[in-house]
Amino acid sequence: MTKKRGGVIVLILTAVLIIGAFAFVAYRAPKTAEEATEITEKDELMSKSIAANYPATPREVMKLYNRYILCLYGVESSELTDGEVRALGEKMREMYDEELLEGNPTESHLMNLSQELAVFRNDEKVMIQANVCDSNEIEYIDVNGASGALVETSYFIKQGSKEFSRTYQQFLLRKDESGNWKILGFEKVNGGET
Repeated sequence: MTKKRGGVIVLILTAVLIIGAFAFVAYRAPKTAEEATEITEKDELMSKSIAANYPATPREVMKLYNRYILCLYGVESSELTDGEVRALGEKMREMYDEELLEGNPTESHLMNLSQELAVFRNDEKVMIQANVCDSNEIEYIDVNGASGALVETSYFIKQGSKEFSRTYQQFLLRKDESGNWKILGFEKVNGGET
């Protein structure tokens, strides 16, 4: 009986190994091209339809805008091609007020962006983080009869291997005829000050 019991155990172990190997191979089947493709932040931002899903609040506009800023000035910015920089810059322009667009023609704006990025990289700077003030810190104002909002943002920048700095900017947004908050202008400010 002991031989019979030993034979049954060997048979069961062999069956378990064969089933386990089959399951392993079946579940490790190569992924389809669609499954294997990972969408990066850059790809998502470049393909984003801003007009179709325009952010509803000044804070949300600035959060989206800062995603573009981080993509352009962040850790992986050195890998961007000129075409990608241009595409990201054009997407950012969709969040600009008509008055800001008129004062910054597309070609000169995108050329300035490329030059600014080159200087940023040459100075070994990398933007690590971008923050937008809380909703209750946004100041709503009148801008020539239209609704306006002042939104403070901060940018955490690393230069070289050890130097860190934080820059604060205040953005002025204005509601357009469609009810969308658009960036009218911005200026550098001292942190936490209006």
